[in-house]
Amino acid sequence: MSDHFFVVTGGPGAGKTSLITELSRRGLHTIPESGRAVIREEMQSGGDAFPWADRMAYAEHA
Repeated sequence: MSDHFFVVTGGPGAGKTSLITELSRRGLHTIPESGRAVIREEMQSGGDAFPWADRMAYAEHA
């Protein structure tokens, strides 16, 4: 494993997930973005800890 780390940032729809997916497909070690998991779990459980609804609750979960 390399000792180089990169952080991918950008606005919604900028292609972050597509880029990370492609890097992973090419054999690079990647870590999924934790925010997506929080949103998915909140939607499934009927919660409201979304970044657009309750930023503090979302930050505590992420």
